[in-house]
Amino acid sequence: MLKKTPADIDALKTIDDKLRWLSAWTIHHANHIREFADGLKVGGHQASCASMTAIMAALYFHALGPNDRVAVKPHAGPVLHAIPPAGILTVAVVTALCEPVGLTPAFFLWPMLVAAYFLPPCEVVVDLALALAACALTLWLFVEPGLRIAMFVGTTAIVGVATAVVVALRAEVLALVERLREQATLDALTGAANRWEFERRLLEELQRVDRTGGNCALVVFDIDHFKRVNDSFGHAAGDEALRAIAREARAAKRRTDFFARIGGEEFALILPDTDADGAFVMAEALQRAVAAAGLTHPVTLSVGVTDRATSGAAATDLLAGADAALYAAKRQGRDRIARAAAARVAAA
Repeated sequence: MLKKTPADIDALKTIDDKLRWLSAWTIHHANHIREFADGLKVGGHQASCASMTAIMAALYFHALGPNDRVAVKPHAGPVLHAIPPAGILTVAVVTALCEPVGLTPAFFLWPMLVAAYFLPPCEVVVDLALALAACALTLWLFVEPGLRIAMFVGTTAIVGVATAVVVALRAEVLALVERLREQATLDALTGAANRWEFERRLLEELQRVDRTGGNCALVVFDIDHFKRVNDSFGHAAGDEALRAIAREARAAKRRTDFFARIGGEEFALILPDTDADGAFVMAEALQRAVAAAGLTHPVTLSVGVTDRATSGAAATDLLAGADAALYAAKRQGRDRIARAAAARVAAA
């Protein structure tokens, strides 16, 4: 038997210490690896929820057109209607499979945010009821009793409050969009449509006539000596005259007619399915209504009328024909109605 020297004994002690240290290090890091794996298991399920919701949202935005992606829509398509229920069911399945469940129920918020922003409030309520019912059923079947109530209350609070906030914000955004649309298309003083909206509607009406046949008439009129009214009686009197004429024009027109203020004191009426004779009758009725309006400082109107058959199928041609008739009425002494075709002038 070999005799161990002090140097051998020291070397053995060093080796033993290193082995002990290596064993302790291995056990320590093995625990960390196990904890990390458990975290990955929970995180993987939660990442699955996020991924599924992101995929559904991406599919929806892919289904939308370029113009739809930048607007808040009061009405949604069939693809969007299916996203919240599909997302709710996906989160319910992942919650059932997740061990431990962790914060997975909070992902019910994802499909509800989509519903709250894009769908009508009544449908949001239905989706919210579905989400809470799916959450309650999943927790009841797959989560230990001690955590069920606390997790359900927490999920309900998070999802309910966030959904309500988004619904309220969406309502404000839609109201703001509507106000901006009105400001962009209506004249603030008279409430009539402005020039931009008039040109759009005239083009739209002429395109309709091209498709279906028929005719379309245009009446253009302005206030005679309007500058004299402003200079003699003040701008308040001029504003009163403009508002009164707009009021009488709206009262005289049919439901299908379109009324607009296209210049300072110049107005226009688009008359679908009407010829120049019908436009002439409308102009006469409008002149009588303005004369009987009881203005503090009475005014008269010069009017030009035309139709598609007379002036042409293009919007520019129709407007040019009505303007030419209007100027003909002014040259004949104002307070007149002139036709674009034969330049027939009638005294008011």
